[in-house]
Amino acid sequence: MKKSILFTLVFILACSFTALAQPSTEYSSSRLTNFATQLKRRTVDLSDRTSGDLRRGYATSRADIDSAFLAAQLDAAAGLFQQMVGDNRRASELRDASAILSDLGRKAPGGYGSNSTYWRDVQTSIDDINRELGGNSGGGYQPPPPPQKPVIGRATWRGMVDNKVQIKIKDSTIETVTIAGTAYGAGTFSFTSPLPRSRQGVLVEGIRRKGRGPIRMVQQPSSANDFTAIMEIADTDGGAKEYEIEILWREK
Repeated sequence: MKKSILFTLVFILACSFTALAQPSTEYSSSRLTNFATQLKRRTVDLSDRTSGDLRRGYATSRADIDSAFLAAQLDAAAGLFQQMVGDNRRASELRDASAILSDLGRKAPGGYGSNSTYWRDVQTSIDDINRELGGNSGGGYQPPPPPQKPVIGRATWRGMVDNKVQIKIKDSTIETVTIAGTAYGAGTFSFTSPLPRSRQGVLVEGIRRKGRGPIRMVQQPSSANDFTAIMEIADTDGGAKEYEIEILWREK
């Protein structure tokens, strides 16, 4: 009897030490939770819109029907992904799931049709998820790249874009320059810290939180340009649109 109890205690202790020695494989991130929630909200909007077109008889072609079925698939997949995030599944599993979401997103109808804004919003959320997980939006799962250096500063810019606008980030200020279309002023901005004036340099990236057109980095800060980053927003869908851009920078 004593031997049995002793064996049980030794077994429990061994299991405890083994569990402590193994690193946690669960992935937890409040930003990823927010992105998953945002994606689900946007797929619901997209699915409601495309299925509503079918009910009202606006969809008259095979492409319209394909679009509605794809939107329903994306909505179901987004719900499952949100559940996986809530369960703190392993990062590798979440990357596999985000790759499936990316594959579905790439099947969006060419030109997006009458629901282009909804499709763009969904694809933006999928891109946010891939970026947060350190993956990519290419087809199929890819081994994760080396981990990125942590974000050391952020800024947020909000403003109206009619056609093409460049925003110039320097120190703790943002200058808005209208390249094409109607000018709507400087917009508003805020910083968590100034953009560094460092000879080692930083890498700046922009994430569209609101709006519909693509953004791209035109210039990274360096000593040659007085540590000024330039980002361009292009909106060619006609009419002005309100944008919100999150700007972040990391050490090189």
